[in-house]
Amino acid sequence: MNFEDLPIAPVVILARPQMGENIGAAARAMMNCGLTELRLVNPRDGWPNPAALPMAAGGGEIIKNAQVLPSVAAAAHDVTLLLAASARRRDLSIKSTDPRGAASLMLAHDRQQRLGDDSQTVSAINAKQGRVAMMFGPEASGLDNDEVVLADLLVTAPLNPAYPSLNLAQAVLLFAWEWRMAAQLDIGQVDALVSPVISNDHSKLASISEREIFFDRLEAALDDGGFFTAPEMATSVKRNLRAFFTRGAPTGQEINTLHGVIQALSRRRD
Repeated sequence: MNFEDLPIAPVVILARPQMGENIGAAARAMMNCGLTELRLVNPRDGWPNPAALPMAAGGGEIIKNAQVLPSVAAAAHDVTLLLAASARRRDLSIKSTDPRGAASLMLAHDRQQRLGDDSQTVSAINAKQGRVAMMFGPEASGLDNDEVVLADLLVTAPLNPAYPSLNLAQAVLLFAWEWRMAAQLDIGQVDALVSPVISNDHSKLASISEREIFFDRLEAALDDGGFFTAPEMATSVKRNLRAFFTRGAPTGQEINTLHGVIQALSRRRD
């Protein structure tokens, strides 16, 4: 199977990456598996980084075309299925799976975006919302909880419990390889895949940035109403609220409805 025969490749988001060499090696791993779109969130050493290109080898174009964004929400502005890679479980109420399960869900999401219009081209699908993204954290610490809670799924590889940590390029290669293998399933098998984070009515899911705008508004309204009475617990409560709404995989219309709910409640309180 050629790369051009595969479903739309997921975006790779590197949150706060540190070393240019590691970014370059991650781009090489992406190219190995047919992924081409790299987005960087606040790279530590700035961008462009001269150390990245030599390590990218055949993935040099990925480095040259990489986008730099100020936040995860900005990097995932057109993403409706976001997977957070982590070497450890989190004390968060978020759905979780392993890289192989994540690959099947990514493929199911991609095919659902195509339902009802077999004539859509790759460029047409890329031009609209509905993308899938894999997100990886910085080399030293990995993703923090505020980044993880934005994701639909937490993905942890079942590695040696005594040493489950991968370097950045290894993690990208593992996830990208599983996606590529899932993408080569027979069409009948792919159609049978069911994702718990995809709306059953095929409605358009809200993007990560749309969710983030709603979360910010909800937290501000709750703060104004005196909801966060224990400041030391506020951060944890906010994360739990975000995880609660994210588990429901809201559509764009549902997010708009929730905005209306906040507006109505705030007006009545005033």
